[in-house]
Amino acid sequence: MKQYSRVLVAFDGSELSVKALEESIKMAQENPELHLNIVTALNPTAQISSAVIYASVLNELRKDAVEMLDEVSKSVKKRIPQDDLSTMVLEGNPGEEIVKYAEENECDLIVMGSRGLSGIKEIFLGSVSHNVLQRASCPVLVIK
Repeated sequence: MKQYSRVLVAFDGSELSVKALEESIKMAQENPELHLNIVTALNPTAQISSAVIYASVLNELRKDAVEMLDEVSKSVKKRIPQDDLSTMVLEGNPGEEIVKYAEENECDLIVMGSRGLSGIKEIFLGSVSHNVLQRASCPVLVIK
């Protein structure tokens, strides 16, 4: 199996994103040169008429996401040999933002769950994983 050097892990706290993170941790344990990039993407879809309320909701979501990634980062750092770990909260269309981040940070693998926290399930893949599979220029490992 190819040794990857920069892996992006899409994490939203769902069961499948936890499995994706676990798979990435195994890779990092086997390859001390591996850099993990753990990202979560915010896409507030509620149509809120007030910009002030929207900004408040977005700020709360951002704060919660940063706290979640901080906890994940602390946990992961206890399990991998390297200190080379990044976290980032992305904002916008999750699939597009994940692909854009992977390209900008020269990631050579994206690891993600087949479905996230959305209550709407597609027949085969979640819309975000499907979007990433279609648009990513690097390999994508979809965990189910």
